[in-house]
Amino acid sequence: MKKELWLTVIQLYTLAFLCLFSAPAFSQQDSLSEVNYIVNRIIVTGNKTTKLHIVERELIFHTGDTLPSVILENAIARSKENLLNTGLFNFVEINRYSDQAGKSDVHISLSERWYLWPFPFFEVVDRNFNEWWLTRDFTRTNYGLYLTRENFRGRSESLKFQVRLGYSQRLGVFYNIPYINKQQNLGVAFGAFYTRNREIAYKTEGNKLVFYKDPNQFIRKDWTAYGRITRRSGIYDFYSFTADYRRINVIDTVVTLNEGYFINKAPMQQQLSIGWSYRHDKRDYKPYPLKGYLFDFEVAKTGLGFLKNEPELLALASQLSIYHQWSPRWNSSISIKGKISGTSLSPFINMRALGYGTDAVRGYEYYVINGNNFFIARSTLIKYTIFPTHIYIIPFFRSEKFNKVPSTIYFSLAADAGYVRDRQFSEGNPLSNHWLAGYGAGIDYVTYYDLVFRFEYSFNHLGEHGFFLNFAAPF
Repeated sequence: MKKELWLTVIQLYTLAFLCLFSAPAFSQQDSLSEVNYIVNRIIVTGNKTTKLHIVERELIFHTGDTLPSVILENAIARSKENLLNTGLFNFVEINRYSDQAGKSDVHISLSERWYLWPFPFFEVVDRNFNEWWLTRDFTRTNYGLYLTRENFRGRSESLKFQVRLGYSQRLGVFYNIPYINKQQNLGVAFGAFYTRNREIAYKTEGNKLVFYKDPNQFIRKDWTAYGRITRRSGIYDFYSFTADYRRINVIDTVVTLNEGYFINKAPMQQQLSIGWSYRHDKRDYKPYPLKGYLFDFEVAKTGLGFLKNEPELLALASQLSIYHQWSPRWNSSISIKGKISGTSLSPFINMRALGYGTDAVRGYEYYVINGNNFFIARSTLIKYTIFPTHIYIIPFFRSEKFNKVPSTIYFSLAADAGYVRDRQFSEGNPLSNHWLAGYGAGIDYVTYYDLVFRFEYSFNHLGEHGFFLNFAAPF
């Protein structure tokens, strides 16, 4: 089964890669005989909050450009995707009006989102909803208040305050400024938060997290602060440099239960970290892509040798995801991701591999596979659009920020494979240092404000199978 799975994954990757990078050549060849049009005017409406230069930053055509008709239409379609991917708008419509003299006026109509969110929240704290559903333990939930101001000052900035109570209590503030210069290519971000817990996972056993709880005191306290400088080159290339400080205190019982929880047996660990990343992102719709590709690379150094009880860790991680549309209703995709770490021993708290977020092999939602290095290949072999996007109007909502609800439903068949290399904690965790394979079928529902609901029935190589619910695209 593993050999057949790998052959399927490799064939899909090769075919999607060839189709993706050969498509532009055909488009360019067909456009040679097209009549050229001059972009005469670009008219933007609906941006009541968003500054005009934030909109223009996402366009790949400009006033005065002379382009063949097909090239201009492709530029308009790509610019629409770019505007939607800012997360600032619910709907974007771009129409071109041309005259016989070869001049084109382009009208961009925007429907802005609601940007101020002072609302209470309730969330489960387990790694995913499926793990929480096994116990349905409401003590393992968080609740509190988010105060979020997206598109602050109309410049795509975000300012967030967080007050979180319940299982994992937190106070935090976060501020992101994507552009601080006239060229709109440099940005900065800052954040600081304090978290405390009465229960934490202190080890894995049978590839399941093992918890320790003390209802009478907070057994872990975590202070974190970070700063980030970002650079955007053109439309699709993003660079960032991040520096952060973290200090974690636990009670003595935790390091007694697991001497490898920190790098030494002290009940406190602090660390300085720096990281550099590059991302080339040309996906059509980031929350649920159907076309395009993503490549990213990251290098992170944890521990700079300045602080007491500081680990010395170096890690490299990279991902390549390709999405291909065969026809208006048929799609497929593949993603390959890997991480390698240095030879230094890692404390348990710094080890994460598969089982968190979207870094998971289908069928293993109930398991955690921690380790120093990992590789994962995820593929959607077939994706079929059951119900194309339809916009429903909710009559009792007057604001267009809420009353227009886009809905799309997909059916998919998928297969994944993964491997985790664990040099330290593999004893008693049989899924470490072994190849994993999973596959399944599912229904995806995509709606507004980037909401995704995935209903899947999956199988793994252990012979286990079940129904799983997820709230994000698989990769």
